[in-house]
Amino acid sequence: MDYTGSSVTCLPVSFDAGNWETAIFFQVGGGESKLDRRNLTRLGDGVVPVAIESDVIKHESASVVVIRLEAYTRGDENPLTGEVLLTPGETESHFETVKLLSSQPRIRWYFADAAYWVIHSQQNQLGLMEHEAFKDVLDQATQHDALIRLTGKYDVQAALTEVVSHYEFRETGWSRSVSSSEVH
Repeated sequence: MDYTGSSVTCLPVSFDAGNWETAIFFQVGGGESKLDRRNLTRLGDGVVPVAIESDVIKHESASVVVIRLEAYTRGDENPLTGEVLLTPGETESHFETVKLLSSQPRIRWYFADAAYWVIHSQQNQLGLMEHEAFKDVLDQATQHDALIRLTGKYDVQAALTEVVSHYEFRETGWSRSVSSSEVH
């Protein structure tokens, strides 16, 4: 997404008297995001429909958690889309990112322009179904990484390199060219 002047991340941040939550940050600064910025700015206190999915890629060297984020700033077509790759077996903040999603009551979304000024923010409730999905992904990644560590073949960089190699960047944007079941 960075190629088009936009990017997305999710990470733990401290809100409300020091409580930690995972939040989503979309930066929509490029020319391709002009309509998205305009629509987000016009929302005021409104809410943009959003979607979040998670999956774990069980690579032979390490687990990679994929969190796919979509914001429907243009209605049902052409959502802002991004995928965040996390390695909870290697990085404590990545582990905490997924762990918090498995229990926090809501998720906060922030949308910013090229200068990182927040142009829209919103909160969406997370329920039992979402909590269980994130807990399942974290459990799968943790178990898979534990087994790999026993073999002495744990190498998070090899796993990330393989996963990232399946993303194809194009002049008009990006597309994902492989499903998680195809990565070995």
